[in-house]
Formats: sequence, structure tokens, C-alpha cells
Amino acid sequence: METHKVISIDPGKTTGYCYADLTPGISLEYHPFQSFDDVDDLWRRLKEYEPQYIIIEDFEFRQKSRAGLVLFPVQMIGVARLYSLIAPPPVSLYLQKAAQGKSYYKDPILKKNDLYVRGLPHGMDASRHLLHWITFGAGYQYNSSKGSINDFAKMIGV
Repeated sequence: METHKVISIDPGKTTGYCYADLTPGISLEYHPFQSFDDVDDLWRRLKEYEPQYIIIEDFEFRQKSRAGLVLFPVQMIGVARLYSLIAPPPVSLYLQKAAQGKSYYKDPILKKNDLYVRGLPHGMDASRHLLHWITFGAGYQYNSSKGSINDFAKMIGV
């Protein structure tokens, strides 16, 4: 059975990532981590990993937070968009609002399913986006789990 490469990204000064291997109907094995990447580092990651699916947290401007506004995540999103357009097809890009990824998969749910790593907050946020995509988003079509996400998703290499 064919395995698809998926990358989930929580962009920021410290960027959270998940590299995932998705075997449709069988499993989602993923590795969360975080790094102090710039746009060049993200580009190299995408070129080397060659994902077929990119899930990335979208940027939301909040009027109250204008002071000290950090626009670096917008640059990271632009790099992901560009990669999805010029990489060998097919590469699908999915943007999620911060609340989407973080609404259901809170720490207690991740801990209950042995999908939580202490001391890796940005990697866990990237995990939340990945798990939201496979549970409630476009990735659901590949998810054979009818019960706990732990029946389908496994964290590896942590």
C-alpha cells in the first residue's frame, strides 16, 4: 500500500513541525519536533522531505495585538504556498485557524492517547493541527479509526 508524506507546521519564532507517514486506512505515524527556523530552513525542509500534504496554521490578525505584531508566520505560510505550487504535483496545502487545531486535541486528550510529549509545546501544536486534519478535515478520508485516534495515529521517534 502506498504511503503519503505529510508535514504539519505551526509557524512562529519557534516553529513546530510534524513529519508524518500516512498509509491510508492503516496508520498515521508522525514525529513532532520544533526548531528556530527561518524561511530558508523551511524551504530546505520541504524540498528534502517532499510532502504530498502540507497542513499549516494560518495567520490571524487580531486588532488588540497590534503592538509587537510579529509577521514572520506570514512569510512561512508564503513559503509553504509557493512550494505547494511549484513542487512536483500533487501537493495539497491546508490552512487551519489556530482554534481549529487546538480546539479538540487539548493536552488531556493527547495524554490519554499517549500522544503527548512534555517540553515540546510548538511540536505539540503542530501535532494538534495534524490530528485535526486526519480526524475532522480533508485527511479524514484516509482515517480508518472508528474509535480512539490512538487506534490509528502513532507518535514515533520521540
